[in-house]
Amino acid sequence: MMNLALSFEMLQAVATMNPDGFTVNKNTFEPIKSGYSVAVKETQNSFGNYGAAKVVSYANKHNEITALGGWYNSKNNKFYYDAVIIVNDLETAIRLGRENGQLAIFDLNTMQEIEL
Repeated sequence: MMNLALSFEMLQAVATMNPDGFTVNKNTFEPIKSGYSVAVKETQNSFGNYGAAKVVSYANKHNEITALGGWYNSKNNKFYYDAVIIVNDLETAIRLGRENGQLAIFDLNTMQEIEL
């Protein structure tokens, strides 16, 4: 089980160092560089300190969550946090993205967003 306060601080530090966005392992906070990143519905619209805390808490309670992500939305000037599932198969990623009501998933291999 993660130390929630430390994880929150680490997540905030990663976000500060990566203002455009990131995907990191939820336990080590090391960058994840391959696979498809799919945010889960339960942490959608998580921004600011409250959102970061919500994502850390959710990830701590759900083993299927292997990563934490963040991205800057230039349309509303908010930085969003997500609890993330990483999968290696595009078809599975698309299915999970749709099941979680996502508008897009992210290909970590090419660093490109894939609209659904």
